[in-house]
Amino acid sequence: MYDIVEIVLNGWLGLNAPEWLLILLRHVLVAGVLFGVVTLQFFFLTIYERRAIARMQDRVGPNRAGPEGVFQTVADGIKMFTKEDIIPDAADRWVHLLAPCVVVVPTMLMFAVIPWGPGMVPVDMDVGLLFFFAVSSIAAVGLMMAGWASNNKFSLLGAMRAVAQMVSYEIPAVLSLLAIVMVVSTATGSGLSIVSIINHQAGLIISSQEVSSVPDLGLGWFVFTPVGFLAFICFFIASLAEAERPPFDIPEAESELVAGYMTEYSGMKFGLFYLAQFTLSFLLCAMTSIVFFGGWQGPGVSWLYNQGVTPLNPDGNAWMNVAAGVLGAFYFLLKTYIFFFVMVWLRGAFPRLRVDQLMSFGWKFLIPLTLVNVLSAAIWVMLTRWGAAQGAGFVEALGPANDSFARWGLAFVLTLAINAGAYYLLVRANAAPGMDEYVRVDDELEAVKA
Repeated sequence: MYDIVEIVLNGWLGLNAPEWLLILLRHVLVAGVLFGVVTLQFFFLTIYERRAIARMQDRVGPNRAGPEGVFQTVADGIKMFTKEDIIPDAADRWVHLLAPCVVVVPTMLMFAVIPWGPGMVPVDMDVGLLFFFAVSSIAAVGLMMAGWASNNKFSLLGAMRAVAQMVSYEIPAVLSLLAIVMVVSTATGSGLSIVSIINHQAGLIISSQEVSSVPDLGLGWFVFTPVGFLAFICFFIASLAEAERPPFDIPEAESELVAGYMTEYSGMKFGLFYLAQFTLSFLLCAMTSIVFFGGWQGPGVSWLYNQGVTPLNPDGNAWMNVAAGVLGAFYFLLKTYIFFFVMVWLRGAFPRLRVDQLMSFGWKFLIPLTLVNVLSAAIWVMLTRWGAAQGAGFVEALGPANDSFARWGLAFVLTLAINAGAYYLLVRANAAPGMDEYVRVDDELEAVKA
């Protein structure tokens, strides 16, 4: 973006603008584009979910405002802007006002580190992954502010549930990503860089970073490994809880809490919570596609980008950069929308969990499973990258590090056995008490009938 601004101002218009002005305009343009993308994504995802859920429930869905109801979200937005802003007399007015802002702002900041295609990342931070989840945690403060400031017991209970849920499920989410960070950091030294995570997934089923002789078709995704697959399942489940998506929408359980922490909000303040929730859902789907499915990686992207203007090829064709960016963005958005469809699908297929079931599943099942996966990731790194210098000379008999199918195969089999065994044991350990409870309830019902 800096180069584009410099070409337009100093090249085409001949303004000789100073460097500070070019940098300022670049940041303003990037922020403007991101805010525009957020708005369009919110409009699209809202109407998409409403129509998809309607089809699952044998309904039509929105179909009046615009062709096929595509302007229904715009109509809803206009309605929210014009509705009266009601604040309870006993509420803390300033905290009540600031809470929606504290919830929305972090979701906007998270877009700063999302790569849309090769060379298309607003800010390439070495700790981009850490920034993403550190900023997302701020939203919990806003939810608690909303519940407490409303001076409503239902709102406070909903806020407490939301914070407890977010804190509990951030642990398995981060542990799932820790396994990926361990694998990437041993190869690049910057495992927290989102761009490095995407670049590591070049290859064909097998990453070219682990077996360099593998052809690069952009298909060396982590999900094809036992470590990555288990991390993906745990992370996506934790993402459903983070975004309060069904069946984890406990904080907004209308049958118990009216609308949870949003009960005393109306107009555009309520709309901001709605915006934050859909935006967070999109971002978590995007992060799932980036970390486990290669993000913009796919057949043809790397080849197009290498033909373009790069530090290694300064005389390349600039149009190839554009083509690589368009194709990479297409792959990235396609994967993201598929995961969002899965979120909608789960909403239409599963009932809401009880709050005790939600917490037990996170603490008793997901967290132990992700801890085992971290152990598997350490074994994967040892078998694929270590040698005599790291005290693992016995694996050198299988071939050189970073270029041995035997090493990769042994790591695959061993980590698959460890993860599958851990899953089986945890299912057995957590299913036994639940089955006893169901049997006891059935016996009581039979006794009542008798």
